[in-house]
Amino acid sequence: MAEKMVRCVRCHEVFDAEAGPCTKCGTPYRPPVAQPKAIDGLYVERYAGTPYVPEPSPAPVVPARRRSSTPLLIGGGATLMAIAVVVAILAATGMLGGGPTAAPAPLIARTEPPSPTPTLPSSISMTLAQLNDPRLGAHVAVDSRAQFNGRVFGQSKTDIVTFDGQISAGNESGTLQTGGAKMELRLVDGVLYTRSLPSGKWSVGASIPSYLIIAPLFGITSPKMLALVGQETRNGQTVNHLRTTPWWAPDLSRVALMDLSTLRLAPDSNVLDLWATVDGAPVSATFSGTNSASDGTKLLDIEVSYTFTNVGVPVDIVSPLPTPSPS
Repeated sequence: MAEKMVRCVRCHEVFDAEAGPCTKCGTPYRPPVAQPKAIDGLYVERYAGTPYVPEPSPAPVVPARRRSSTPLLIGGGATLMAIAVVVAILAATGMLGGGPTAAPAPLIARTEPPSPTPTLPSSISMTLAQLNDPRLGAHVAVDSRAQFNGRVFGQSKTDIVTFDGQISAGNESGTLQTGGAKMELRLVDGVLYTRSLPSGKWSVGASIPSYLIIAPLFGITSPKMLALVGQETRNGQTVNHLRTTPWWAPDLSRVALMDLSTLRLAPDSNVLDLWATVDGAPVSATFSGTNSASDGTKLLDIEVSYTFTNVGVPVDIVSPLPTPSPS
């Protein structure tokens, strides 16, 4: 009998299949089972019509829907926005119209004007008329103080000016004190007379600085420069409390009665509070002009107070020197 050598499926020992089981582990030999012949075709084709293939379910009928135009609108809007962004970028970089070397249009800063104030009561127009009357008659007392910080002005100092006198018909008469110097002045028909106090002699012919001319008052020339804060009672009298608006641009020298025309730092805040009777006569006023550093330190501080009495009462202001007789 011919030998039929095979390999044990368990221990992989080679033995004669016709002689018996594996000589090493005793596992009997089992001939391999022949593979079934493959049949062409799909499973459903080979077994169609048998219980192994279920009948197909009918496809559900879906009713036709009307096509919505919302996605088209959204998509179209998004496309237009994208195009607008691209056009803006091209215009900003100079690649649209002017080419890559085209310079962008210059930006010009625009300062918005202050908002106009609401319509003021008719009594305020009478106040404006008296403030702008160069021939106003009144007794006026002024206390002016300007403080300068050394960080800006080289040295810290305080200038003080006081005036107590009469204005009437375009003339002035009173006592002016600047620092330690005290003088009496009279302005009569455009001619200035001055003398030092207490016993100086009158001199004539000097020109009066424009900032010492008191009337007209404060340079408030339009109703939009004033806002009505409200009515108050001062010394038993009902008065209108008025305050200047950003439309007001003060002449600092005139308001403070001192020469501030060469200031190297101007106030960044100017506020005038004015109290006047209901028939328009000024009673008192306070001015504050300041400029402060970022840490709150006041670099410039101008504070002025005004008091008015006998408003509207004319007074005859005459020359202190005898009028020369004609030859």
